[in-house]
Amino acid sequence: MNDKSKPELELLIRAPGSSPGSSGSFVTKRYVANQVALTVRPKRIGDDSYEAQAQSRKDQKVFYVIRHLESQRYLFLNEEEYFLWQKMDGLHTLRDVATAYFLKFGSFDFGKIQRFLDRARQDKLIIIPETDLMRKSLADTTLPSTWIGKLIERIRSIDWRLSNVDERITKIYKRTWFLFTKPAYVAYGAIFIVGCFFLAQHYVHSGVEIGWTKRLLLLPLLLVMFGLTLVLHELSHALACKHFGRGVKAFGFTFLNRLVPIVYADVTDIWMSTRKARIAVSFAGPASGLIVSSLASIVARLLPFPTASSFFWLYALATLMLSLGSLYPCLFLESDGYHLLSDTLRMPALKEHARRFSRERIQAIIKRKPRRPLTGDEWIYMAYSATSIVSIGASIILGVLVILANV
Repeated sequence: MNDKSKPELELLIRAPGSSPGSSGSFVTKRYVANQVALTVRPKRIGDDSYEAQAQSRKDQKVFYVIRHLESQRYLFLNEEEYFLWQKMDGLHTLRDVATAYFLKFGSFDFGKIQRFLDRARQDKLIIIPETDLMRKSLADTTLPSTWIGKLIERIRSIDWRLSNVDERITKIYKRTWFLFTKPAYVAYGAIFIVGCFFLAQHYVHSGVEIGWTKRLLLLPLLLVMFGLTLVLHELSHALACKHFGRGVKAFGFTFLNRLVPIVYADVTDIWMSTRKARIAVSFAGPASGLIVSSLASIVARLLPFPTASSFFWLYALATLMLSLGSLYPCLFLESDGYHLLSDTLRMPALKEHARRFSRERIQAIIKRKPRRPLTGDEWIYMAYSATSIVSIGASIILGVLVILANV
């Protein structure tokens, strides 16, 4: 059997000359699985460098959250992956790990180790000692670059953060703790009901009243208000995280998926808390937008000036739609709604599992492989994937119709 016919293993290897903190500092290398199994002894980081937290699933199974204390990276593992994690102590080769896995679970899929190593290595939670095999492969590794590519990469790598952010958020929370009390929740509900009633009543009778000329003149003000609303959205996540006693790792400005400029709050520390706390933190951001929209509707109803009133009606409607949109879970995006759904179903990494299942299912259909009955989780994966695909298609069609209607 030649090497091309043997199973291969992909490893994420740091590229020569790349800085440790750069997002594009890893390259993928393929190795013949037998060679890797003989030479590589992966090692998890030291016990004093990470924190592990067990979390329950809807099917009474357990998954684990591993947090790197220095980099604040997280890794979500099921029971089988956690077994692999424990076995990767730097003393056993991958062949040893595979043997132990087979003896424990009665089956073996080398791709499972491959996927686990990819994730753990990228999150800096597994160390793979450099071997002669890797040194030889990396000797001629180069990353093509042009001045345009460097410029784009520099723009995409923008990440402006507040200093001492957890301390600052703590001070704000101490002044606003009453916003997380039962009387405050009752007030939010009353404001939301009144605001939605006013908004619905207005648009049923009047519609959008601002002309295109005035819309363009008011556009800068509208963008500023949207920006402040986004800051409030993320601040609400951060304050809710502090309410449950966890830390806020960062608060700043970056590019979502390296494309869309956003304000963000890093509240991933809430994963070390309870499921209810995670649900509350995820909902806090959209809830702030719903309250702001309702308050804007009330202000618009009370203002005696037609132009200002119409502007606030428009702002209230747009904010309401954006907030409701962030609560929608099925778009293959990690929105607040997605995290709410994932935690409600007790299914971490729902999106990744759904994508993988859909891809494997489609490949099985194309290749006419025999298909076993779906498990309960797989029915959920299929429903999530199908709903997401339909939703993306409907969004594109709706966007085209709106553009054509206004041309």
